Amino acid sequence: MKQNKIEIHDFYCLNCGQKSMSLPRQRNHLHGKFHRKKLYCPRCKIEINHIEIRSEEERWEFLEDFEGGAYNAERETTLCYDGCSRVW
Repeated sequence: MKQNKIEIHDFYCLNCGQKSMSLPRQRNHLHGKFHRKKLYCPRCKIEINHIEIRSEEERWEFLEDFEGGAYNAERETTLCYDGCSRVW
């Protein structure tokens, strides 16, 4: 029986820089480095882009870039000002 190997990846908020959640990912469906995903941040209470972190090295690189202000422009463009309502 063939098993899909699952890795747990962390998602960090672009607004506050804190870890918001972890999601399981199959190894054969990996995204590129610093993949963005729009998620709800429980700390900021808004829906905003999060960066997918796959390793400890990526986490330190993200935190260094975040402290340096590398994501300030992207943070402003991904904020959801209309209450994050969607039409399904």
